[in-house]
Amino acid sequence: MKQIFNGLFYFLKFLLFIASFALTLFIIVQMYRRLGKNIMESVKVFLPYLIIILLFVVNLFAKQESVTKNIFYNLTCTLVFTTIILVGLRAMYDSNMVLREQLGRNINFNYFDYFIPFMKIMLYGLSISNIFFMFTGKSRKKKKEIVEQVI
Repeated sequence: MKQIFNGLFYFLKFLLFIASFALTLFIIVQMYRRLGKNIMESVKVFLPYLIIILLFVVNLFAKQESVTKNIFYNLTCTLVFTTIILVGLRAMYDSNMVLREQLGRNINFNYFDYFIPFMKIMLYGLSISNIFFMFTGKSRKKKKEIVEQVI
């Protein structure tokens, strides 16, 4: 049962990553177009996404089982990306938001702008935990080898 849930969360992690990145990109492009800012100024927002995709690729090619087989990490990734998607969709489609109705825009940029620091914290947290799991997996393998040699 644990392996089934882990496989499900592992698969959802990638789908939700793509969806959250695309939704964030859409909202940021719309926000910067409205403000007349250069899109290159949004690199700070997308840096954690870049780090996470690099770590996902490293985990995939290096076969880091301590990360890919970790059900709690996969569940956390799924929850973080789902939260980003829900906040983005709420900023776009929630008709009960006061600023959206008052300003007559389709997206409540203020709501999403307040969420950006929290989004970055969650994404950097995923990156840091991914790195920790990569190194703890190696040290656990070494400890098992030492114990097996002693026995």
